[in-house]
Amino acid sequence: MRLSQGEKLILMALAAAKDGKDELDLDFIRRAIYSGNTWALTWEFSGIPAEDTEPGIADETAEIMSMWSYIERSVGELPVAEREQLEKDAYPHSLSFSGFDGNHDPHYSVASFLVKDMGRFEEFKERSLNSHTQSSLPTYRRMLSAYKAELRNLGFTSRSLPADKILGIVKP
Repeated sequence: MRLSQGEKLILMALAAAKDGKDELDLDFIRRAIYSGNTWALTWEFSGIPAEDTEPGIADETAEIMSMWSYIERSVGELPVAEREQLEKDAYPHSLSFSGFDGNHDPHYSVASFLVKDMGRFEEFKERSLNSHTQSSLPTYRRMLSAYKAELRNLGFTSRSLPADKILGIVKP
């Protein structure tokens, strides 16, 4: 769904009126409109994003987080000795989700919203989700391709991934 700036402002004003929060100065909005100074709305409410996140980014973020959820669950189900060997074999690659670059990647905002506002991917709830590196997304995209191929090979079952398959996904 695409919302214009005006539609966003209307929905925010309706939400503010309904829940009684004073996050928007409704009188200012009224004065700006009546006086023909609607440009002032953009200045006053600069926190309303002009551009929405592309739905494809949201889909890709959810796929990456699902992949990591499955990988981490699979790693957790391995016997201790096998898990320790996998960690050694995977080094320097991590076996846990480190998030997205919070400064340069819109996936970070989507991931944060999925976890904090939508209650999805609860296993990542206590994590920062900010990888602080622009290299995380290209790595995840490469991994996602290998992960999808592995799921096709496994027949999309719910069983855990064995260590060798995890390694094939995580390490290039």
